[in-house]
Amino acid sequence: MKTISIDSSLAVGSVAAISEGTVAEAQLPATGEHARRLAAVIDALAASRGWSLRETELIAVVRGPGSFTGLRVGLATAKAIAWATGAAVIGVSGFELIARASAWQTGRAHSDMHVAYDAGRGDVFIATCSPAADIAGGWRLGDPRLLPAGDWLASLPRGAVVSGPGLEIVGGGLATRSDLIVAPRAAWLPTAAEAGALGLELVAAGRADDPHSLVPDYLRPSYAHETAARSFG
Repeated sequence: MKTISIDSSLAVGSVAAISEGTVAEAQLPATGEHARRLAAVIDALAASRGWSLRETELIAVVRGPGSFTGLRVGLATAKAIAWATGAAVIGVSGFELIARASAWQTGRAHSDMHVAYDAGRGDVFIATCSPAADIAGGWRLGDPRLLPAGDWLASLPRGAVVSGPGLEIVGGGLATRSDLIVAPRAAWLPTAAEAGALGLELVAAGRADDPHSLVPDYLRPSYAHETAARSFG
């Protein structure tokens, strides 16, 4: 299945073209350039695999967590391609992508993966992904939560496997939890190649999204929404 996958959720993004078991992947420029360069990068990658964008059969896109601008650009591009080509579209969770990569790189495919994103203001947006052979994709995602980074670190059970871009702000705190298993840094970020692989698994299991109802999973509400919630809470 000719597949385009997009990850524009964070400052460092990527795009992949997948067909006949081969993958071509390219890094996206800085966040401010995503909107201007994304379409050209996608078109070039499809051409490098020997097919045109109009032949695309599946679009997989990271729906979040991530930045407001990056996610909007990625999802809008995925929807536009789906509407123009008739391709199926599916949104995948960055939490799940990081869990998959972390399980493979730590050799702990049967362990829970505790994944954190930097949510700003000293907070992390966290979720626990548990291996689940009974569902497509192989992982069950727990309810994401917003916590102060120190509180999250203190709450982790002994022997927990931790990963994700939120580890950057935990910093030296990790030294106080030598009982934790830290995934290699290469597994801390989602990638378009992994998004495409997961998307293909989900579609093979009969999953797909309606482009009209596919929306981003943001890291946290906007300042305006948080202020309104405090005012009326």
